[in-house]
Amino acid sequence: MNFLQPLALFALPLIALPILIHLINQQRHHTLPWGAMMFLMSAKRMSKGMARLRHLLIMLMRMLAVGALVFVVSRPLAGGWLGGVGLGKPDATLILLDRSASMEMTDLQTGDSKRSTALKRVAQLLEQSSYGTRLILIDSTNEQVYEVDSPKALLNLPMTEATATSTDIPGMFESALAYLKANNSGRADIWICSDLNEHDWQPDSGRWVAIREEFSRLEGTHHFLLSYADRSSSNLSVRVENVRRRKSGNSAELVLDVAVQAEGGRGVEQRVPIEFEVNNIRSVVELEMDTWGASLQGHRIPIDVRLSSGWGAVQLPGDVNPLDNRFFFVFSEPPTRRAIIVSDDARTGETFRRALAIPTETGLQHLIDAIPVARTGEIDWESTGLLIWQAHLPQGDVAEQIENFVNTGRVVLFFPPVQSSGSSRLVEDSDSSEHLFGSRWTRWQTPEQEQAEIVWWRSDADLFANVNSGDALPLNELRTYRYCNLETSGTTLARYGDDNPMLTRLPTDRGGLYFCSTLPTAQFSSLERDGVVFYVMLQRALAEGSRSLAVASQRDAGPGALTDRNQWETVVLETDAQTLSQRGLHAGVYRDGEYWAAVNRSRAEDSTKVTPVATVDELFDGLSYRRIDVAVGDTSALASEIWRAFLVAVGLALIVEAVLSLPSKRTEQRSLGDLTVIGGNGN
Repeated sequence: MNFLQPLALFALPLIALPILIHLINQQRHHTLPWGAMMFLMSAKRMSKGMARLRHLLIMLMRMLAVGALVFVVSRPLAGGWLGGVGLGKPDATLILLDRSASMEMTDLQTGDSKRSTALKRVAQLLEQSSYGTRLILIDSTNEQVYEVDSPKALLNLPMTEATATSTDIPGMFESALAYLKANNSGRADIWICSDLNEHDWQPDSGRWVAIREEFSRLEGTHHFLLSYADRSSSNLSVRVENVRRRKSGNSAELVLDVAVQAEGGRGVEQRVPIEFEVNNIRSVVELEMDTWGASLQGHRIPIDVRLSSGWGAVQLPGDVNPLDNRFFFVFSEPPTRRAIIVSDDARTGETFRRALAIPTETGLQHLIDAIPVARTGEIDWESTGLLIWQAHLPQGDVAEQIENFVNTGRVVLFFPPVQSSGSSRLVEDSDSSEHLFGSRWTRWQTPEQEQAEIVWWRSDADLFANVNSGDALPLNELRTYRYCNLETSGTTLARYGDDNPMLTRLPTDRGGLYFCSTLPTAQFSSLERDGVVFYVMLQRALAEGSRSLAVASQRDAGPGALTDRNQWETVVLETDAQTLSQRGLHAGVYRDGEYWAAVNRSRAEDSTKVTPVATVDELFDGLSYRRIDVAVGDTSALASEIWRAFLVAVGLALIVEAVLSLPSKRTEQRSLGDLTVIGGNGN
């Protein structure tokens, strides 16, 4: 229990005041023996037990009244989150506020979102109680640490406003740990405000083990989680993909795909109007919704043939989350999709070139070159979107150029070098210490027939995702005759029957970095012969890498969304005007000369998957932790003053004490009767 006036508790020893008065009062009277009173003393002993109990109760009521009066003056705070935990004054209070787009789910009656509700409740609590000498806010967009002047200031800071970003909850805890260690903060309260989005919490990440161990070494650190895990069945979100500008003769059009998603598949069958806006020209299309949502593939919007680039938006009617009702897009003439294949094996290089040379749709231009390793210096890195490297892993300057290539949003696909005939080792006995991006090829393997099949692949995203119709790629029909073992820390996208990876993706901030463990030619696999999987994989990699070559680009909101150019000007924003430091965090359209950028929430923010509370509780196992489940719009105080209850207790104690102090009529009548009888016998 916390107190607004804790110094008043020093008066608690006054509870002993009634006992002290009683002892002093006993010293005022002296007992003198008197033979005539012996009969009265005998009568009094008959009721001595009940009288002692009554006197004891009177004493307790007086002590209770004094103690309750002290608590009234100390102004105690209580709330459901306290749960009997008596916590003292912290040295520092840290607030980890989730500002992701999903936190903007709003209570339509109060107008408060999950984020604003959490801010108000925490600020109110910290105003009532003590937050220590330092109040720290950790920004969810970049995990930066900010010192805040007062709890009220939390409500008006740019670092607490709504954003279209995602959140890295483990990263925020790592920032909190770094701050506490660097400042020797002693006792600290950590408040986490989040909607438990699984993508944000990453409960399967190995980082949680290290975080838990580090916090267990910090004494006096307490965690409080304000959980806003409820979801609304009435919320819809919209997303636009595959925006293309097509020109045919004297006309032009935009072709795009639209997906509308219902929260958790709990929507209702209905017709929903969708508004399309292209350079301030609007049109409306109605979609037939089922419980999961709806999709509109290849929607065409006629545009002026002279309009070579521009912007647009797709919007849903308003619902409980305004940040997922609108999605911005930009368009321009498609760039030439250029790929470079580096291989010393002419047969293999030609296989890659043929699969990449055929565009997936009319109007696209592909430029594919195959070169040996010795001509790597001729690569035009600026105009290339995809690099296929089928040779020993590069080192030195070439490795550095490839790293820069990926960091600009391009894609690299590594394939193993060809083995020498009759040997399981790599050609020319490659040095086993040869690494790139923490990965290296080791030995070629010839698997058994069952182990050569692809038994699992990621079908929801990336290069092997299902096609637009929802059908899966036929990876299970592929056959692999030889593959090369790969040592890597990347994420497996497809694996063989013996659990070795067929395709792996390494984590990158931008671009794509892949390792494929087999080759497409007939002596290694059926990729070239079967064709479909090989073609789709390469075309998707080329499309992904070529996006950074276009003058119009789609970007996920984040601190680095607009850092590639210095002169971005705002064309349209989802929210009110923001400071320059916060601009890339909000959905909108930006322009720098001929370049366009549309910033939107990431796909992860449309996910409705919530981390189970039991799983979240396990992440804090062994730590001082309390979870408070809260509903959006509920701004009731986390802790309230309860001194009135103690004031009532004072009044009740005094009333009971007064009743017990009244003389007993029955006892008085009995005593008078005994005196009368004694007096009569004397006469």
